[in-house]
Amino acid sequence: SVETLGSTTVICSDKTGTLTKGEMTVRKIYLNDDIIEVTGVGYEPKGEFYRNGVYLNPKDEADLSLLLRIGVLCNNARLEKTGDGWRILGDPTEGALIVAAAKMGIVEEVEKSHPRVDEVPFSSERKRMTTIHLTPDGEKHAYVKGAPEVVLDRCTRFLQGGRAKKLSEVEKEKILKANVEMAREALRVLGMAYKDLPKGLDNPTEESMERDLVFVGLVGMIDPPREEAIEAARLCEKAGIKAVMITGDHEMTATAIAKEMGILKEEGL
Repeated sequence: SVETLGSTTVICSDKTGTLTKGEMTVRKIYLNDDIIEVTGVGYEPKGEFYRNGVYLNPKDEADLSLLLRIGVLCNNARLEKTGDGWRILGDPTEGALIVAAAKMGIVEEVEKSHPRVDEVPFSSERKRMTTIHLTPDGEKHAYVKGAPEVVLDRCTRFLQGGRAKKLSEVEKEKILKANVEMAREALRVLGMAYKDLPKGLDNPTEESMERDLVFVGLVGMIDPPREEAIEAARLCEKAGIKAVMITGDHEMTATAIAKEMGILKEEGL
């Protein structure tokens, strides 16, 4: 073993859960052409919301409340208290959305008041997920989350100040630009949208659920690097060993994480 290690020049490692903690955390929300910062780390439902450094109470922000509600309902993960902390049952990305809403304290309330009646599951081909829910008023709403470009392509309006406005090419470009900027910060980004379904539509098709949507916002989350992994990468460099990170993440996300860990010194290397 010592002989093998002594002749090693390159070490390859998986990223998620090995170089990183494997606990996705919502850091930023793009809403109403502005960025909202979310504090807190990991799965503990403890954190606050800030816009330009000013504290926000999400319950006083209708658009933010709606975005967090979509994150709770268009979701199959569960947050569970354990003896020594918190854990997510399900997908870590969906878990991050649940935790963000739990920081507002609305998870149980929303799940009870908006029961799910239908679902079009996520797939790698569709790159989106849609769920249908009954509202307290007896109406049906579709809630959608997925790859920002895919979700945006199915939207004809966007939410601004509680009103659904026509989605122009200018607004689309703003949203796509925000998506790129968030990805460059190593954030995994999801687009969130909704639709009020017509009354009397008892068996909506996938197409009818997911067209003419109202775009709500973007959610950016991160799986932060482990401190011990950053130190290990530093020691590898000191020993003349090249560390390589292997991941299926978006190129910009992977690049940002690699730079934070010291694995990537320059673009393209």
